[in-house]
Amino acid sequence: MIRICKKCLLTDEIKEITFDKEGICCFCRTWERIEKQRLEEKKNLPKVLEELKKGFIIGLSGGVDSSYCLHLLAQEGLKPKITFSMDNNWNNPIANENIKKIVMALKIPFENLKIDIPKFKELQEAFIKSGVPNIEIPTDHILLAITYQQASKYNVKYIVSGGNHANEDIMPESWSYWSGDLKQIKAIYKKFTGKRLEGLPTCGLLKWNYYKWIKGIKIINLLDYYEYNQEKAKKILFEKYGWEDYGNKHEENYYTQWFQNCYLPIKFGIDKRRAHLSSLINSKQITKRKAMEKLTEPIKFKLIIKPEEFMKYLKKSHYEYPNNEKIWKLLCKMVSYARRIRRYC
Repeated sequence: MIRICKKCLLTDEIKEITFDKEGICCFCRTWERIEKQRLEEKKNLPKVLEELKKGFIIGLSGGVDSSYCLHLLAQEGLKPKITFSMDNNWNNPIANENIKKIVMALKIPFENLKIDIPKFKELQEAFIKSGVPNIEIPTDHILLAITYQQASKYNVKYIVSGGNHANEDIMPESWSYWSGDLKQIKAIYKKFTGKRLEGLPTCGLLKWNYYKWIKGIKIINLLDYYEYNQEKAKKILFEKYGWEDYGNKHEENYYTQWFQNCYLPIKFGIDKRRAHLSSLINSKQITKRKAMEKLTEPIKFKLIIKPEEFMKYLKKSHYEYPNNEKIWKLLCKMVSYARRIRRYC
């Protein structure tokens, strides 16, 4: 019999899940702990806004999170040096229109950054053939690389991100994999194309450390400094800018929609809606009963590749390919330790 958390939608089918004596899962308990930290950090909003006056950039997807970030910044009287989006040829036209509407209304400079589409699709195909769960890594990695490049180009110290605790801090590690692992990206591309990866923006560990420690570039999750409610944000964006809803979380991109709603459920039995809705339950934006009803709704997606095509490749773990996971985790521990030491000095 499947056991489900008393609070959220996650079940004991998840490899790393544990439950306490109250029947609450470890993901909810971690969310609660981070929420306490967020509420404390929220007091620093005036300082954060003052720092952003020195210059910042923000990437736009046309989704609710990044769009609402830009709205809040405008309300605070702050304008970015540049806004931008990455054109990987999979964007939902509704999302593209959302970007146009908000940047035109706010009179903010915008760049649509195009990448080498044939090369990018070749990389995506290599990931599909690899059989790993997170075939969205090429998109996430290239976006990260482009974002740091933009910050460096415009000589700013701050990147404002739509990432937030309220909507997305619950996600099992076994359901995904670190998108910054350039060693694995290159290895998978080489194995399934026979070529070296060239011609696409990338950001390996050395470059990431350069941007972070030498250039001093920081990512600010602005929404964490506010009481962010997704549905209220959508209403404000609609009323002020004519912003349109495009569907569930991350569905502003057709490939991401297909990846979450077709590839993962069929090949790996993973329904990311459970994690996204569990975050919303914890942030009291939806009841558990309503969230469970949403799980019964038909999954919508634009068909990119038929199941019989991607199911012919064997399921693989990310750890079956060359990777920098151990180095990355060691680096994270070192950074965490350094921060604790500095806090008490």
